[in-house]
Amino acid sequence: MQSKRLKAVIVTHLFGCMVDMKRVLEICAENEIKVIEDCAQAHGASIEGKMAGSFGAAGCFSFYPTKNLGALGDGGAVITSSVALADRLRSLRQYGWKEKYHTAVLNGRNSRLDDIQASFLRVKLPLLKSWNLRRRKIAARYCELITSEQVTCPPIDSYGDACVAHLFVVRCVDRERLRNHLIARNIGCQIHYPVPDHLQEAWMDTSSNVNLPVTESLASQVLSLPCYPELEDDEIAFVIRAVNEH
Repeated sequence: MQSKRLKAVIVTHLFGCMVDMKRVLEICAENEIKVIEDCAQAHGASIEGKMAGSFGAAGCFSFYPTKNLGALGDGGAVITSSVALADRLRSLRQYGWKEKYHTAVLNGRNSRLDDIQASFLRVKLPLLKSWNLRRRKIAARYCELITSEQVTCPPIDSYGDACVAHLFVVRCVDRERLRNHLIARNIGCQIHYPVPDHLQEAWMDTSSNVNLPVTESLASQVLSLPCYPELEDDEIAFVIRAVNEH
């Protein structure tokens, strides 16, 4: 955290579980570093009543259809309590305009959320709380009833309202065996995510000396089980039986 080049930290609330923001903010405040929250998977999550996205200088949300709050197509939003930053963001989302046909900010683009996406989001927003509750109940059922010694469930209960169970990601040493077992039973499962950021081809020139053994180990073990509000109780039970049988 001592690098003079470090101006901001992006904190990702991965899989719908919030990071310990109190600790992050303490460290960053000591070093005069801004905090930006990646809330793409954490719609509606909160810590002691304070919502995801409201802790840092800005909070970034995705409205991709598979998110806890999703539109019909691509979309997103940035929230902030800074008037100056909000003005700059409004300019950046529309060509960098200060006013119509007058460009004042470089690197502007056409990133406006179109009306039809916003309309669907307005309809779905009141349902977010109940959908998140259903996701938590599904996650709790998995944690309670998955008993396979080869599978480790995430500590969902310890998060409370700070987790909205966007994904339910287990760890399994022999992941491919479990994955193939589930696929053979027509149970959807995915790997989130197979390649850590520091091993992505695009960044190899700048991250070749980065050593993250825990990250790499987890990337070789993680597997996401079905977790969405429409999942029926008998389907949940079917998934649990399949995991325990593998």
